Amino acid sequence: MSLETKTKLTAETLSIVQELVKINVDSRDTFLELADVTGNASVAIMFRELAGERNRNVAELESLMNFNREKPDESASVAATYHRILIGLRSALGAGTATMLNEAESAEQKIQDKYEEVLKREPGSAVSDILHRQYGAVRAAHERVRAIRDAHRRAS
Repeated sequence: MSLETKTKLTAETLSIVQELVKINVDSRDTFLELADVTGNASVAIMFRELAGERNRNVAELESLMNFNREKPDESASVAATYHRILIGLRSALGAGTATMLNEAESAEQKIQDKYEEVLKREPGSAVSDILHRQYGAVRAAHERVRAIRDAHRRAS
């Protein structure tokens, strides 16, 4: 058995990295959609900032795959595509900032759950330092979205 390194990842670790590429792409695209449809400028700015964070996660994860001569798949999942269509429909029907913040919080819970799942499944991989750092940022973003959503509820 050879030692796993960032430039020689196992098939299992590469599969995990690909899962995280996809969910970060989904999250990024959802935040961009939410930013486009929300009527609150400060919330839209936050959504774009978080989309940028997810984009940096994607780039970092893809570089790991590239080091290992694997081609990352950046296609959106069917569920995420459906979710973004639903966001667009809700916006067209007059849903406001509160609804968009609820959608963002729900999406953040999904990405946080995915990171928790993969960190439990593959706790000692060569990329666990990267995954733990990204997970910390995902948790912080989830808490930020939840706090703004809750503050918006109290103000309404």
